[in-house]
Amino acid sequence: MEVMLVEDDADLRQATTETLEQAGFRVHAFEAALPALAALAPDFPGVILSDLRMPGLSGLDFLDRAREVAPEVPFILITAHGDVPAAIRAMRGGAHDFLEKPCAPELMLDVLRRAQAMRDLHLENARLRQTRIEDRLIGRSAAMKDLRQHLRALAGLQLDLLIAGETGTGKELAARILHDLSPHADGPFVAINCGALSEAEVDRELFGTSDAPGLIARAEGGTLYLDELESMPDGLQVRLLRVVESREITPLGAAPLPVNLRILGSVKRPPDALVAEGRLRADLFHRFHATLPLPPLREREGDAALLVAHFAAEAAARHDLPKPHIDNTLGRRIAWHDWPGNVREARNLAERLVIGLDVSFPSPGETTGTADMDFDTAMDAFESRLLRSALIQTGGRKAEAAALLGIPRKRLYLRLRHHHML
Repeated sequence: MEVMLVEDDADLRQATTETLEQAGFRVHAFEAALPALAALAPDFPGVILSDLRMPGLSGLDFLDRAREVAPEVPFILITAHGDVPAAIRAMRGGAHDFLEKPCAPELMLDVLRRAQAMRDLHLENARLRQTRIEDRLIGRSAAMKDLRQHLRALAGLQLDLLIAGETGTGKELAARILHDLSPHADGPFVAINCGALSEAEVDRELFGTSDAPGLIARAEGGTLYLDELESMPDGLQVRLLRVVESREITPLGAAPLPVNLRILGSVKRPPDALVAEGRLRADLFHRFHATLPLPPLREREGDAALLVAHFAAEAAARHDLPKPHIDNTLGRRIAWHDWPGNVREARNLAERLVIGLDVSFPSPGETTGTADMDFDTAMDAFESRLLRSALIQTGGRKAEAAALLGIPRKRLYLRLRHHHML
């Protein structure tokens, strides 16, 4: 935590410095605004705490100049009681907050800590935006190369997109990448779990009131991400449709309010199937310009082992433990496992490996429930497990797997291609 303190009163400057340092802040103290401005850089990781009334450059002038140099650094003004109107004008001009003299140390520290938390979040988001997409969406499979290419192509377009993928495939991560690579990356990213919305509180939560903005308004200038869109009741989907169409909301007790934002939604199953089942309104689905499908891990050849190794290295560093050894038997199980939990399951498995907990996979030939599948889907799933079981038992040797299954080798290769195992 760092503070740039600007205070022309030497005694007050010293006392404030001691208070901040005792609370764990690193303090850069200045007696005037001009030398502080000369030391300020856009990447300053802390916050500015400045007096309002100072000789030379005033606190308000300092605020204007500081926002030109480092617009994302929170700026907090210290004012005398009679200067409150000026402080309010400063808030409208971009100040983060203001404190009245005399200020209780506990209040000052609380305001500074909250401002520092906001600054830390902004710096972390900036760091993530600079991280290569290959380091965020890990995988060498053709499916992942195609996905990264699609994300790059779509990110810069002002299109509303629907992301479709099973649980654990990284739908919110894809949405954040679309936001971070977009022209509005400096705007907010607001994620809403549609399944957790309470109908009784939805007006206040989503649309807000005349006094408090709702979640949609908070995404102004950025991205609104609607997770599990199919779990939203039909009546709420109708109201959301109006937002998508008109880019306008009506807070409780207030006039209609225009909103400028991009809308990204996500569903856990193919949207056309959800529309056919009546879980997703067709008119809402068709308001999205395109659907971006995310591949399940079982269709990403070779990526499971890569992900487990990556997550294991992260977990080992986090827990200060050695990286686990993955022997041939475990490696084969990782390669041929169905991964119903997708990337999330791979992360959990890696964590268990690092901390020494048991890691188990379904036994060769073991089946999972298929009661909610149609006949063709269930038979496809059964064949996939049968092929994986044979490959696990033969260590991936396809000629032996074909002999074990009692089928010609050519047929084995055809079925493996069908299930994206080649």
